[in-house]
Order: sequence, then structure tokens, then C-alpha cells
Amino acid sequence: MYKVIAAAVTAAACLTAGSATAQTPVERGKYLVESIMGCGNCHTPVGPNGPILDKALSGGPPIEEGNAFTAIPSNITPDPETGIGTWTDAEIKTAIRQGKRPPNAHDAGTLIGPPMPFGQYRGIADADIDAVVAYLRTVPAVKNVVAKSTYNIALPPAWGRRSTSRSPHRQRATSWPTAPTSRVRSAIAWNATRRWARTIASSSRRCWARAACSSTDRGG
Repeated sequence: MYKVIAAAVTAAACLTAGSATAQTPVERGKYLVESIMGCGNCHTPVGPNGPILDKALSGGPPIEEGNAFTAIPSNITPDPETGIGTWTDAEIKTAIRQGKRPPNAHDAGTLIGPPMPFGQYRGIADADIDAVVAYLRTVPAVKNVVAKSTYNIALPPAWGRRSTSRSPHRQRATSWPTAPTSRVRSAIAWNATRRWARTIASSSRRCWARAACSSTDRGG
């Protein structure tokens, strides 16, 4: 009898804790952007004392990979002129999952090159990418013109697309873990994520170099 009561109390406590830690889409998106996805670690400006947080996500410092490329992380705040303020939700999702910018008055849309880790992002669960977009809509818009990236390696047209030859079970979307009890701040993983981004860049360069190394694509 006592065991049954104890089990019931434990179950009720778990349900209460679960409801107390439930996240809204914006909260979920904030957690993903600031921790697992590490967006600010590349897209936030850096000063002498570290990341400039009042200009978060408005464009980061150059990431160079020898003669292969110099990538300039773009402004992903909602600023309509220099950021992604005019992009639709679908266009933001395509940029994250497939590495393709929407067409604009200047061009028909361009590919986003390394070190953007599409290999990890393309399988993100629909609910999670919806949450990321919801959060990006809420961050302060920062007017910041970012230079164009320069690539001296070919960016394949199919970059980011899911291969149709892979078995269906490998196409399943990935739902990332929920936030831990304590708030995760982007500064904690700053150095580690920058090193990770450079590793991604290096592996991407080697992959693309096997296909072609003669063309130049400019994007940001």
C-alpha cells in the first residue's frame, strides 16, 4: 500500500516538474540558438574583451581557411536592410537546412558556404526549426552591413539537399535535447564552438576540393 502511494506521489511530482519546465517556442528557440546550435559564436561581433553582446547575431569576425575561403558570418538579426528582417519563415528555414539564400533585387539567390554546418542542421526537427525562427524574430534588430565572403572552391548546387539514395530511416529529423535546469549561456561554449566551426570549415573544404576547386562564389 505504501509503495503504491509513494509511486503515485513520485509520478505526480514528475508531471509537475515537467509542466513547470515546459518551454514556449521562443524559449526553445533561444536555448537552441544560444547553446546547441551555437549561432552567436560565429554570427556575433567580437571585441578585445570577447563577444559584443549588445550587437549579438549581427555579423561575426572573418573565418579563414588558407587560400580556400574567407567566410564573413552574416547578420541574422531582424534588421530589414542588413539582416534577415524581410525573409519569410520558409526562407530562413531553407537557409538553415539547405544553405540557400532567398532571391533579392540583386541576384537570384546564392549558396551559403562553410563553415555553416548544414550536415548537422539539415535534419533538425520541424518543431525545433520553427522555434529557432520564432526566436530569431524576437532578437533586437541591429543595422550592420557585413562584407561578402569569398570562396576559391566550388560550392556544389546540391549543397544542403538531402540525398534521395539514402534509406528512409536515415532521413528522420533530429529533435535536440531540452534545456538543462540551469540556463546555458553562449559565452560558456564560445572558444569550444569557434574551434568546432573551424574544424567543420576544414572538413568542408576537403570535401568540396575533391569535386572542383576552380570557381569562386561570393556570399556572406
